[in-house]
Amino acid sequence: MKSLPQLVCDACSAPISGEPAGSGLLLFPRGGEIHREEPPLCSKCALAISLTALQRVAEEEEEG
Repeated sequence: MKSLPQLVCDACSAPISGEPAGSGLLLFPRGGEIHREEPPLCSKCALAISLTALQRVAEEEEEG
């Protein structure tokens, strides 16, 4: 029986057991096409990145 490769968090390299808590979104232009990657994130990094994004959106809305 083959063992599944161990997932690691793309942000901090911590091992992920089970399903990832979230995923990032990376977009790369290649040869006139946009390629999309969704790397796995651990629970700590998924939460931190989400809260940072929400804070930045709120700051931009305040600036008008």
